[in-house]
Amino acid sequence: MRRPSAWMCTALTITFAALGQATVWASSEPQPTTYTVHQGDTLYRIATANHVPLSAVVLANPQLSNPNQIAPGETLTLPTPYIVQPGDTVYLIATSHHLTVSAILQANPGIQPLDLLVGETIYLPIPASNSAPTPPPATANPTSSTGPSASGSGPSSTTGTGQSATSAGASSTSSAGQPATSAGASSTSSAGQSATPVSQAQLRQAILTYAKSFLGTPYTWGGDTPQTGFDCSGFVEYVFAHFGIQLPRESHDQATVGTPVSMANLQPGDLLFFSDTDSNAALYANHVTHVGIYMGNGAMIESSSAHNGEGVVIVQNVFQNPYYVAHYYGARDVIGG
Repeated sequence: MRRPSAWMCTALTITFAALGQATVWASSEPQPTTYTVHQGDTLYRIATANHVPLSAVVLANPQLSNPNQIAPGETLTLPTPYIVQPGDTVYLIATSHHLTVSAILQANPGIQPLDLLVGETIYLPIPASNSAPTPPPATANPTSSTGPSASGSGPSSTTGTGQSATSAGASSTSSAGQPATSAGASSTSSAGQSATPVSQAQLRQAILTYAKSFLGTPYTWGGDTPQTGFDCSGFVEYVFAHFGIQLPRESHDQATVGTPVSMANLQPGDLLFFSDTDSNAALYANHVTHVGIYMGNGAMIESSSAHNGEGVVIVQNVFQNPYYVAHYYGARDVIGG
């Protein structure tokens, strides 16, 4: 995302303070700004009003057990803007702000991680639900800065250029059910030593975190982007494509890829399919017309057309809901491992 001014964020409803602007000013950690929830607010509306990515707002508020449910008077953290400096990489920005590469990529779905633009504004989800302090990049140059600055001196930042984590799906395209490298999975230090790839469990959680970043996005029949809104299968396709997992566009086709999973063996990130939920079901051999992403503990995230198109929501206790039980078709694992 880009802003019209390199140093001011006056277009925001809430004024952001204590920004970590240039590298030379980044000796102290930027302080996030808070927002008090008002009646009728949703995370989607808050993000839109403040011109920040919805995903960044979700990641900056890990205390929310269900981001789809926020209460008036509740205090939320807004993501902190950061202006990209010469020599910056996603990896350097992440390590200097005690974030993970994955968190920054998920908070800024529109950025090109291997081609950051100087002066571009990105958003730091501080605190972030999946942000853990990461050691600063190793360097053979004793004069290079590896402290808390956002980009370090010229030598150290240039050694990190091109060695940040590969954007999800940016370097490879997988067939359905075969994930490519996930966001942050293949980050490399400036010394050229590869980090350990993320585990399958971490990938599954990253998929769910990314999916939750779209909570409140409206339902649109045939929609498959945050800008247009999502239908159920468009939402699933979009989320998994971010991690290099290419799925068919429609739910009845998505139900044919990957590996079948019994209800007893469901894992977070598996796809749940439902049949005969609309009048088009007879057009498909398997009658599948709806899909959601299993979150664990009986919960599912989906883009729903119910209640006048409420959009992306979390449904609790799916297998205790008579409607979902009656229409349940089965589950598929498209992540593998």
